[in-house]
Order: sequence, then C-alpha cells, then structure tokens
Amino acid sequence: MKLSLTASARTALLASFSLVFLLSGCPAGQSKQTQAAQGGASKTSRISQELSRDFKAISQGVTPTVVSISTISKDAPKLKTESRLEREKFNDPHGFSHPPTDRDKESGLGSGVVVDAAKGYVLTNHHVVENAGEIEVSLPNGKTFQARIVGVDPPSDLAVIQLENANNLQAAVLGDSEKIRVGEWVLAIGSPFGLESSVTAGIISAKSRADIGVADFEDFIQTDAAINPGNSGGALVNIKGEVIGINTAIASRNNGYMGIGFAIPSNLARKVMDSLIAHGRVIRSQLGVLIGPADELILKSLKIPVDTPGILVMDVFPDSPAAKVGFKKYDLITGLNTQPVSEVQMFRNQIALTAPGSQVQVKLLRNGQTLTLAPVLREMSAENANPFEPARPEALKKLDFEVQALTPQLRKQMGLPLDLEGILVAKLKPESEAYQQGLRAGDLITEANRQSVGNVQDFYAQLNQMGSEKVLLLNVIRNQQSLIVALKIP
Repeated sequence: MKLSLTASARTALLASFSLVFLLSGCPAGQSKQTQAAQGGASKTSRISQELSRDFKAISQGVTPTVVSISTISKDAPKLKTESRLEREKFNDPHGFSHPPTDRDKESGLGSGVVVDAAKGYVLTNHHVVENAGEIEVSLPNGKTFQARIVGVDPPSDLAVIQLENANNLQAAVLGDSEKIRVGEWVLAIGSPFGLESSVTAGIISAKSRADIGVADFEDFIQTDAAINPGNSGGALVNIKGEVIGINTAIASRNNGYMGIGFAIPSNLARKVMDSLIAHGRVIRSQLGVLIGPADELILKSLKIPVDTPGILVMDVFPDSPAAKVGFKKYDLITGLNTQPVSEVQMFRNQIALTAPGSQVQVKLLRNGQTLTLAPVLREMSAENANPFEPARPEALKKLDFEVQALTPQLRKQMGLPLDLEGILVAKLKPESEAYQQGLRAGDLITEANRQSVGNVQDFYAQLNQMGSEKVLLLNVIRNQQSLIVALKIP
C-alpha cells in the first residue's frame, strides 16, 4: 500500500501563507489585484481540500495497521508503560523531571505497528512491554488478541510481539527513512491516553537527533506532529503512506505535547526487528574504541583544519578489533566504508548493526596523514550492551543508575568550567535506589568515596574496589552547588 499527495497539495502550506487578502469595496483601480487575491484564495481553498482528502486517504490506509497495547505487570496490578519513558527521558541533563503519580502506576497503554499480517508480528517500543506478564492487543476494528514477546532490545528501545491466533490483519509498509527530508509532511498514528486510532499531522523538524537519553543507540527523527503519552510504539507515516518511524518519546515540561516528539527511524527499526524475529535478540558488532566529538579546540591542538568533519578516538581497548589493526588514541575518524563520518551516534549505530565477522574500511587522520584501517568486527558480548564502555559494576546495577563521560560538547552545553572534571549521571528512574536516596540525573560526580573521579573508568574502578562496604559517598555538582550524597547499596 502506497499513497501519495498530488503535486498541488504539496504546495498547500506555502500557498496558504503567501496570500494577501484584500478588503472588499476597494477602489476601481485595485479591482485586478482584488480579483487576483480572490482567485488565489479560491486556489488555496482547492489545494487545502485536496490536502485534506489526501490526509484522509493516508489515515484510512494506515490506521488499520496500528494497534493499541495494554499490559499487566508481572509484579504489579498494572504497568504504566508511558510514564517510564517520560521518567527516563526527562530525568537526564537535557530534559525535565516529572515524578510519577498513583495514576501512572495503574494504567498500561501503548501502541504498536503490524509488520507481518500472516504471522501476527507487531513492532513496538521495549518500554511499552517491559516487565509485562500479560499483553492484550486491540485492533482498530475492536477485535482483541493476547500476545507474547518475541524479543526485546533495550539498547534501541524496540520490541517485537506476536498476536496469538490472529487473522485478517493488515500490515504496514516500512519506508526508507534515509530518504526523508526536513520539512516534509508526516502523520503520527497511535493511542494517546488510550484514545485508539488517533491521527495528528506535522512536519519533520530534524533528523539524526542523539543524546536524548531514551536509549543507548539513538538516531531519532524529530517531529512537531502531536505525540502524547500512549503514542509510544505507534507509527510516524510519510505522505506515501509508508511508516518511516516508530514514535518513542516527547520533550515536555508538563507531560504533554509541546511540539517536540521523537521517532526511531524505520531503517534502524527494521534491522532490529529482523534480528529479534530471527534470533530473539539483536546481534551487534563492536570495534573496541571509545569515541567522542572533535570540537574546534581539539582539532586545533591536533593541528587539523577546524572545518574537518570527523570523530575522535579517545581510547582503544586492549585485544579489540581496533587494537589489532593499529587504531591509536587521538586518531580522527573521517570515514566508514564509502560514507563520511561526522557524528558519534551514527558511527556507533553503523558499527553495531554491521554483521559480526565483517571487515570494514575506516578512514582516519593521524599526524597529518590519511590512513585506512580494515578491522574485522566481532560480536558484542551479551553482558556488555555498550561496545564502547566497560561493563557496569554490580553496585551500580543495584543502585540502578547510569553514568556517562563529560564530553567537550556536554561541558559546553551545561556551561561547566574547563578545569572541572567528573562524570554525569545520565539515566535515573524515580523508583531507583539512587533517586530515592537523593541522586539526580544531570548531577556531575566529582568524587567517589573521597577519591577524585576523572572519567567513567575511574568511577567503575572505585566501585569495584569497595568490597564489603555498603555506602557509596559521592560529591556532586548540582545547579552550581557542591553537595554530598550518601548512597546505601542494597
């Protein structure tokens, strides 16, 4: 199923904003202008009607493929699927806190997209079905089915479920998200606040948004189409009627729509989905380097032209594919295979979703020379979901929070002094032990147990050396104030 807008409809927005309406009763000398304006108004009305008809056709064609998902938790009466997303999204250095309410804990609604009608496969977000003991799926026609989890992938916040004994389903068409352009029309379809088959319209506001804080592997499409709690797992649809994104998160100060929504691109979702269906998990590759953005100051210090696109190798892990072919700290990665490299997140995603055992061509700059290295990627270990960082210590898992390096980009965004060292609290849930004991997302950890913390590795090493100690004493910077937070390890 592919639907397309007419050429005239695609110009509706421009035309509607370019008209100048003249008052009636103008002097005779202005009659031509008046007639032209009236003719333009008539044309705009016609184009708007065509646009409305096309939106209607797209909605009618795609809505039957978008389902409503409700869950019952394994250990609670109801699982609030969307509130967890809101908490994870907004409790980070770039978002806003929104504490859970009793009502949050009682409801459990999300959305999903039928991707295989014959086998009953539905693509949705991981946080929609996380910890679900029972899953019920409602179709737009009112039919309901029980479902089972085929596979989940927390690093991308995607999951595949399968309807039991389903029939007469209609599957969506997944489009090519690489072809979308900023400014194009899109429709968001889902079940906001449990209101099934809701359709909103907007445009693509931006592409390749990362550092949102929702997942480990991020490459979001940003849209101003209204997305609200319950839309998670629903479809972001282009003007051809193709699903080009899975709605996942919103940025909001009040837990509602404020014009900024995020969707996982269909190309990324397709790769994750295929792996989940085939293997029940996502098989990722790793290179074995710690990478970060290269700002103007770094490029100058490396005697590289400041307009050179690329990402910086900050560390190379021993016995990794990168180490075996000679990657070095301070290398500037400028290309992967035939594609230029300028963004950390895009490079991470491309490496991770390349098949293990594949040989890739990595172009880089070192000491003014251009080199091409050809590492053979290996499979990421199951216990280390992030191929660029060491495994999390057990104490950190019990406290249930995550940290990240203080990159030059984050330092600049947060207005932190250049001489201030530390690591950031990146992800923190309100129900976690660390949150309950006073830690907050966005806190800059400068000391752990009275020892300075310069990077993530330092912090992990100090946690691993705690032995039988049950209290982690942290010095943190919050809102330009130094605080001491004591965390009791469960």
